[in-house]
Amino acid sequence: MLNFLDVYERALKGPIMSENDFDIKIFIPTLNKVVREYGIKYDKENPVPSDDKIADNLFKASVDFMSQVGVYCQDTNRVIQFTQKEILEAVGEAPGKCFVGEGKEAGVFGMRKPDDHQVPWLHVGSGIVATSEEMAANKIESYASISEANSMSVAALDNIRGIPIMAGSPAELYAAIRSIKIAREAIQRAGRPGLPIMNLIATAASAVTTIAASAPQFGLRPTDGWLCGTVAEMKIEFGTLNKVAYLLNWGANIGAETAPILGGYCGGPAGTAVVSTAYMLVGLLVHKGNYQLHFPVHFKHGCSTTRDVLWVVSISCQAASRNISMPLIWLGYMAGGPNTKMYFYESAAWLLCATVSGAPSVQTPHPAKAVLIDGFTPMECKFGVEMAKSAARFDRQKANGMVIRLLEKYESKIETAHQGSRYQDCYDIVTGKPGEAYVRLYNEVKEELVGMGIAFE
Repeated sequence: MLNFLDVYERALKGPIMSENDFDIKIFIPTLNKVVREYGIKYDKENPVPSDDKIADNLFKASVDFMSQVGVYCQDTNRVIQFTQKEILEAVGEAPGKCFVGEGKEAGVFGMRKPDDHQVPWLHVGSGIVATSEEMAANKIESYASISEANSMSVAALDNIRGIPIMAGSPAELYAAIRSIKIAREAIQRAGRPGLPIMNLIATAASAVTTIAASAPQFGLRPTDGWLCGTVAEMKIEFGTLNKVAYLLNWGANIGAETAPILGGYCGGPAGTAVVSTAYMLVGLLVHKGNYQLHFPVHFKHGCSTTRDVLWVVSISCQAASRNISMPLIWLGYMAGGPNTKMYFYESAAWLLCATVSGAPSVQTPHPAKAVLIDGFTPMECKFGVEMAKSAARFDRQKANGMVIRLLEKYESKIETAHQGSRYQDCYDIVTGKPGEAYVRLYNEVKEELVGMGIAFE
């Protein structure tokens, strides 16, 4: 397989063009052509399709698309190109597993197939901003205390000693280092010091801060995981490539971070499904990823739970899980916020779609489109784990009917969804325990879901 320097060299020598030309003359027309040639069609009535031939056809379409479009490097204004042979060689050499964690918490994050009743790798938590160190620590300790959790994401800080954080500033570096210490201490208090952190480094907005704060003396280990993102759509920049180069030389786990946007350059659900699957190939070829974090979202609504995005999640997850051995964490953004019934309806639908479609891992669905500061609590993590375990008992056909029923509960309310409560509004910030009202709502929703046929342990 091509090594990283081979890829970087293509970023220096590939075809030169403006970013606008790449979008308008290469990306969009090629995507439209591939969708037509491979007959990719959105099935509105079946948000969880179950035809393996359709999934495999989508994989072939994504390989063809990737070979014609490549990846645009914003810093050199050149296209990194790959042949179909090179793409398929990378698929054949894909890792299939990722080794994370230390001691008793060490684990192997591997693969699943559609209709697989094995419980997916359970990734909990979020990088959503916490406005105080105390709240961040309480939340992280609670995430780590969920015994089934295999790995976690930790909160970002928005200040250090009251000083606002700006990208590339000294405050950002101080806060990034501080956030690692807070997370490690909180995880240790939970009695799981080896639990891997896999959204590094949430507080760091710039690549140079990520690299500097990743020095081992600050508490990180190569068995944690670093997110190295793309730019929508099919673009990369030197900051990400610098992080990849650093992590490759350290031998640390690289998480390729990708997020196709339905309604943007991808067009509708058919085009978004092709790009969604192609991003798994980008993670292998460009990022040299050990795992991937992937979250398709809707351009207009900013969430992952519209009917068309659920279909994209289902079909591209099936295409990838059947054909690409890349350990993948699937993440969804919910329109409803914490402490709302809508959040749980959306999460149930999204987790069913991803789990039965063969998602190797599911992350706690993020409330309020992940834009509400302090808008994440451990209660969402608890539900994510319980619902993922339940979803693993379903097959695609049964899940499809259940998702349709759940859509009836929230689909018409997406545009007016309530942002819900902040952590400090529904949790005791001293004890880190949920308020009675949130516990009551949580139990009510679970009873309602049980009545619909979703069994919890």
